[in-house]
Amino acid sequence: MRTLIVLAAITVISGCAAAVQNDRPPDYTAPDKLVSCSVGLPQQWKDELARNQTEVGSHERVTIVGADENAETTLVRTKRNQTTELVLRDNDKRQQVMAVQGQAQIFGVEYDGRWVTFSTTPHPENHTVTTYAWDSRNDGAPVRIGGSVAVVHNGKAVWSDNKSIHVYDLAKKKDKVVGEGTSPALFGDAVIWVQQGKFGSETPLPEPLKDASAIASVASDGRTLVWTQGDDELHGWRSDWAAPRQLAEIKTAPMTEGIVFPRVSGDFVSWHSESAYVTDIRSGATMHTTDGAYLVEVRGGALTREGGQIVASAPLWSLSPLPKC
Repeated sequence: MRTLIVLAAITVISGCAAAVQNDRPPDYTAPDKLVSCSVGLPQQWKDELARNQTEVGSHERVTIVGADENAETTLVRTKRNQTTELVLRDNDKRQQVMAVQGQAQIFGVEYDGRWVTFSTTPHPENHTVTTYAWDSRNDGAPVRIGGSVAVVHNGKAVWSDNKSIHVYDLAKKKDKVVGEGTSPALFGDAVIWVQQGKFGSETPLPEPLKDASAIASVASDGRTLVWTQGDDELHGWRSDWAAPRQLAEIKTAPMTEGIVFPRVSGDFVSWHSESAYVTDIRSGATMHTTDGAYLVEVRGGALTREGGQIVASAPLWSLSPLPKC
C-alpha cells in the first residue's frame, strides 16, 4: 500500500475516516512526477492569488476549505492553541460554524454556496466520525446527518456508510439509500458511485461510463466527473464528450503516493501525489511548482493557496488557461 502523506487529508481505515496532519517541514515539496504535459505556476496565477491573501502567525494554522465562485465568501478552518474553528467569512461578516477543543478535528469540509457539510473526530487516533450539515442562510446550529464523510451539491449530501449509498435532502432533512458501493458523487441529476471497480448508479448509467474500470477516487462539480484509474492516471468525462479522456498521468515508484484526492470545478482539477497539482481540462496541461509556498487546491469556485505563512484564494474564472505543451 502506498504511503499517503498530504497536507490535510482523509484516510479511510476499516470504513472509518480520520484526519491526517501535516508533519513535513514548511519548505518541503515533492519532485514533479508528471508524465503528461507539465507546466510551471503562471505569474498571472500568482498575481491573482496575491490580490486576496492573508499572512498568519507562526502559532496558527489556517486553511481555506471552501469558497463561492467569486472567492468573496470563504470557509476557513483555523487552529490556534487548543481550538480548531470553522468559520464562514463574507467581506466583513463572520459566522462561526463550529469550534472544537483539544485534539478534536474538523475535516472533510464541503460547500455548495449555501450548504456546508463537514465531519469531526474527537482525536486523530479515534476513527469515530460525526458528519454535520449547516445552512449558511439561517445561521443556526449544525445538524448531525450521519457518520461518514459527505460531499454536497445543490442541496444534496451523499456518502457511503458500510457500502450503503446515502442521499440526504438537506432542505427536507430526508435520508434515502439508493444503492451499494463507495466514493459517491453528484453528477447532473444522478448519483454515481464505485462498485467492484466499475461505476454504478440508481438511474441508467451513461454509455461512455460503462467501460471505465479500476476506479478509485471520484469527484464531480455536477458537470464534470473525474476519477483516478489505478495509481497513475486521472480521467474525466462530461456528458457532451463522446468518451472519457485521460487528463493527467504520473510515473510511480514503490512506497510513493499515487494520484489521490481529486477536486474539480469548472475547467480545473486539483489533485495530490505527495504534493499539489492542478490540471486544466481545456489544454490538457498540469501545473506543478517546486515552490513550497504555493500549495494550491480547487475549492468550489476558487483556487486556494497555503504554504509558508500565507493563505489566499482567487476566483477560477480570473485565472488564465494553462498553455499546451
